[in-house]
Amino acid sequence: MKIVYYILLASLMLFSSCGKKNFADDILKMQSRPIDMTCCKDAVLIENGEETKFCDNDSAYKLIIYIDSTSCSPCFISHMQDYMEVVNVFDSAGVNTLFIFEPTQKRMEEVTIALRQFAYPTKAIVVSNGNFSAHNSHIPSSALLHSFLLNSANAVTIVGNPLRNEKLKELMLNNIE
Repeated sequence: MKIVYYILLASLMLFSSCGKKNFADDILKMQSRPIDMTCCKDAVLIENGEETKFCDNDSAYKLIIYIDSTSCSPCFISHMQDYMEVVNVFDSAGVNTLFIFEPTQKRMEEVTIALRQFAYPTKAIVVSNGNFSAHNSHIPSSALLHSFLLNSANAVTIVGNPLRNEKLKELMLNNIE
């Protein structure tokens, strides 16, 4: 019985260390080249419930929260108010916070309508046809890595969700000072 326990324990340690290595590899892959924001220029930007075109104002830093086609975009939209404090803190520090939605074509209209109806004071970009992921194939599929801070060259500087981790939020804010 002890042998089975030790084998199980060794297997768990092996798999957890492999997971950490893959996670670190994914972050390095994200940092290997800048995030291509050109596909967002043809996308719809919704701010305060109003539709407009996205204009990259070349702010020194951008906080990106990416919601891909595998995520439940309407679910995320209904909880966007949870991000308001983070958005306000980063905006006051001069960071352009952008929510990038990339729903399936079938859900495109539903996502756009929901963003208009909720009328959050945030910048939400709705990208169609998988353009964002196609231009940024170096972004891993794991939703844990879909929040990140970009510098003025659109290079990923820090990866993680500042809403879920106060220390990460502080690290991001200290990085932009």
